[in-house]
Amino acid sequence: MPVVKIGGSIQKDERDFSLIVEKIRSYAKGKTIVVTSALKGVTNQLISATENRDKAVDIVSDIYDKHVKLLSKVAEGPAFEQAFREISKLADELFKIAWSIRVLDEMTPRVRDYILSFGERMATIVLNASLNSSRVESTAYPEPPLVTDDNFGDAKVIEKLSALEVKKILDLNANVVVVPGFIGKTENNRYTTLGRGGSDYTATVLGKLTGIEEVRLITEVPGIMTGDPKKFPNAVTIKRLSLEEAIELSQMGAKRLHPRTFEPLLNSNVQVIIEGLYDEGYTVVQGECSNDKGIKGIAVVDELKLVTVESTDIVGKVGSAAKVMKEAKDSGVNIVSISQPASETTIQLVVNSNNAELLSKRLTELPEVERVELEDVDAVNVVGCGLKFKEVYKEVLKEASNYNVISVSRGLNNVSVTFIVKKDESLNLAKDLHEVVLKWTR
Repeated sequence: MPVVKIGGSIQKDERDFSLIVEKIRSYAKGKTIVVTSALKGVTNQLISATENRDKAVDIVSDIYDKHVKLLSKVAEGPAFEQAFREISKLADELFKIAWSIRVLDEMTPRVRDYILSFGERMATIVLNASLNSSRVESTAYPEPPLVTDDNFGDAKVIEKLSALEVKKILDLNANVVVVPGFIGKTENNRYTTLGRGGSDYTATVLGKLTGIEEVRLITEVPGIMTGDPKKFPNAVTIKRLSLEEAIELSQMGAKRLHPRTFEPLLNSNVQVIIEGLYDEGYTVVQGECSNDKGIKGIAVVDELKLVTVESTDIVGKVGSAAKVMKEAKDSGVNIVSISQPASETTIQLVVNSNNAELLSKRLTELPEVERVELEDVDAVNVVGCGLKFKEVYKEVLKEASNYNVISVSRGLNNVSVTFIVKKDESLNLAKDLHEVVLKWTR
């Protein structure tokens, strides 16, 4: 029994749905759970509605029209009629919310998640209708399949309670069950979202809870590539990744995967296949590193700031770094890395650019701080089990030595290395390291 996830970027027209239906038909030899994202562009429209509340009603109207128009092309007969009624009912509910936020001009994290949930719930109905119209026995389960905490916007899955919800899905009398990804619900039935790329995470959690052997993530690109093709024209599809490598790449934003996509499958033998809808390429993710000497990929993380805190007053004082980190936390800044030389005269933080200016101002106001400097930097990340081996790691370091590297750090189980460099050097470093990746790719 597989779990199959259908990405939103491949749900835009009749041709896409024809290909999707045939993909699902080929996998659905037994019970199959299909996880769907919202239709292409819909989540962004819903986000826009929460931010531009005076236009929320018009945006909802456009979303409704988009679903009905697509539904009329991919479904027919009783399947179309039932789906039309269900989508119209959800749209009525969404219209009421749009009117409310327009009048009140207020938004809370809980209401935002509630609004975003409509994208996946509507998509579930459209895909199910398309399957039924193509004689694939299926049923829609448009409510969230996962139970979460109430951390709206980035909810955490409660696996014990989710397992009970999954049992209901497995007990349904249908060969294929279509469920929404990205969203969850609390014990009090409040809608939540799992964060960017949450549908991938939904699929792997369901894979763990159902005890199946295979999860397939269907997207617009043929698997995970050695680098972003827009930056590395000679990038190729990675054939195999260990779970450790996949976790590192997803944490760095590769293919815009949810950072926790592969965590549920650690210590399991579940195979994840990431494949394209339009191409035959794919990436298999499974197992541990073993003796693999390959380097698999490059990921560049931009929009970072290097915050350098200078002071002779912090030398030898216990808790200086902790005080700096507390200021970062209070400023809402995510720390990517932190370093301090043995002399203890400086503390360097690499942080996301958001609120970096606020952090700099707060640090400057500390009496023991003499100077704070901000600089634009990028993180160039190399991932591969081969980095555990001296000869491979040495070659990567040798290539990086041609650049003014600010700091170097190792990742999970030494299967990644991150170089912090000035923004104007990052792309050239990344391209040079990508050539090393291609040499060692297995």
